[in-house]
Amino acid sequence: VSMGGPGAVDQERLARAEAVIEQMTDNYLDWVEADLKKLEQELSSLTPGEGAAERVDLIYRTSHDIKGQGGSFGYNLMTEVGALLCRYIENIEGPVTQEDIDLMNLCYQSMRAVITGRLAGDGGDAGRMVLDGLARVAEKVKAAS
Repeated sequence: VSMGGPGAVDQERLARAEAVIEQMTDNYLDWVEADLKKLEQELSSLTPGEGAAERVDLIYRTSHDIKGQGGSFGYNLMTEVGALLCRYIENIEGPVTQEDIDLMNLCYQSMRAVITGRLAGDGGDAGRMVLDGLARVAEKVKAAS
């Protein structure tokens, strides 16, 4: 595709698109801060039981947004943690438990740490440790319920 002909990548157009994404990265940090604030508010009001579905849905949608945007702006770890949280919520059966809420809070705190520390990319060894730890906790909580 890059060698020319129909469907070839226009290097000039690609460079302009990359420049636009680079400029939007600062905006991403503002957007994700707003999303993290939403998560914090919803999680602080979330209580175990039947009446939590609306809050959990908002937490899911916000996490899904974070998941979708993270990689686009160089914060792949945000995408991974957001994906883990979304998968976890998708698999909750029955009423939300305190353990479910604790795991959602742990994911939120992990995302907050990524943004506070400006851990772009995959976060290296620390990022892998965070993801592995979250996945193990999620499996443990799911097995206990």
